[in-house]
Amino acid sequence: MTKYWLTPIVNRSPLLVGRERIVCEPLAELEKLREIANGLHPRLLPMFKASMLLSDDPDVCGAEADELELASEDDIVFDGTVLHLSHCAEAFLDRLLTIRETQGLVYQLAANSERLQSWKQLWLSWLDAGWAVILLREDGM
Repeated sequence: MTKYWLTPIVNRSPLLVGRERIVCEPLAELEKLREIANGLHPRLLPMFKASMLLSDDPDVCGAEADELELASEDDIVFDGTVLHLSHCAEAFLDRLLTIRETQGLVYQLAANSERLQSWKQLWLSWLDAGWAVILLREDGM
């Protein structure tokens, strides 16, 4: 089963994926959020496949995601020793909007349900902390 994680990027170098990440359920609510966000800016809530974050080979994006435990309660650090960040992930992160651009757009986001409102508030709190926010797609078995 596929899961979608609203994910704070706490640090860019080395990449630190924050432990505060949450699974976005139900999927219909997430689809509403993505539609609204995309209407404001196509890169407002960018999505990336979690398994593509990793690379064992500099020429390849993606690796077995055994070491990548999004459900863990810990931060995930791509330190170049245990977890190697792929060049595709680096390119993806380089295209993120700035925190300031993202904040301005998220404030405009019309959250018309309790779930969307809670995600919006969480997103804003992460932005206020200086963290970028992405959506990670984790494909299940």
